[in-house]
Amino acid sequence: MIRTLARPAVRATQRRFASTASSESIPLANLELRWKTLSAQEQGSLTKQLEAAQAGDWSKMTLEQKKAAYWVAFGPHGARTPLTGPNHGLKVLAGTAAVVAAAGGLFLWIRAKGGEKPSTMTKEWQEASNEYARANKINPITGVSSESYKGAGFVSSSKN
Repeated sequence: MIRTLARPAVRATQRRFASTASSESIPLANLELRWKTLSAQEQGSLTKQLEAAQAGDWSKMTLEQKKAAYWVAFGPHGARTPLTGPNHGLKVLAGTAAVVAAAGGLFLWIRAKGGEKPSTMTKEWQEASNEYARANKINPITGVSSESYKGAGFVSSSKN
């Protein structure tokens, strides 16, 4: 019983708003220039008007209607407004340079606070790792312990 009473009230409200929104036809000439001056209700009404025109036969649409429908769907307004303005390129360049400089400074600070290199980075440790790999036949097909291996193995640094 409650459902049947609630539905007519919702429908009456929807009809009332729908009738006020689509009661007038908005001219489509120079829509690109006039779009910002239109109120949100007029923009919505125009969108509904164009949707109704597109629901029918497209060959019966005027060129103005087709252009307006394309502009409303894909034009640079709302969320698609370009972010360019005065000195936009300079702001992007300065922001990028600031982020790169901050990242470089953070890298250098972490490197300075990092302490000494681990013992596994010394040349002696890496050569010992090569001997261990040969003695235990680690990766005998293509690695250090293969018969025709000519590479440096685990040695990656020439410094101590």
